[in-house]
Amino acid sequence: MRYLTHDRSKVLLQGVDIDQSLVVAEIELKKGGWGSILGVWAIRDQNLTPAQALKVSNLYFAWIDSEKINFNRWHLTWAISDCYRNGYDSVKIILKNAYDDATKRARALGGLADKHVNGDKLYMGDAHSLGRLYAHKHVVVPGNPDYLQSAEEYINRREKK
Repeated sequence: MRYLTHDRSKVLLQGVDIDQSLVVAEIELKKGGWGSILGVWAIRDQNLTPAQALKVSNLYFAWIDSEKINFNRWHLTWAISDCYRNGYDSVKIILKNAYDDATKRARALGGLADKHVNGDKLYMGDAHSLGRLYAHKHVVVPGNPDYLQSAEEYINRREKK
């Protein structure tokens, strides 16, 4: 993956396991705090099935109203926007309510949030080295040593801390 691009072919991860990555993302959301939404953000440009889109939508609505940190609201709305705009028609149907909500919230936040969510171009990829480091530690891509191999690996690492 490149850092930030408008070319989706440069950000798709071969062999990514979205279901396991969503397990990690939900654990991070429950943990809370700054950056807790980045698990959803880190997979925003990957292909989702309708069932995965439903999980993403449910996570969005479960957490967006309680999120007080602008950084987190920005990145969660950005995640929904990219999931929706990159999604197949079946995914867009499921994400439509979350997308409509995200566009309004990002517009209210203004600045980069509005640009990333409502702009003409999709801003895809890790954005910067810290985003890439986060993705490597929170996205499951079995067989790719740069990423987690399973949600269980993530859980085991958390338990050792």
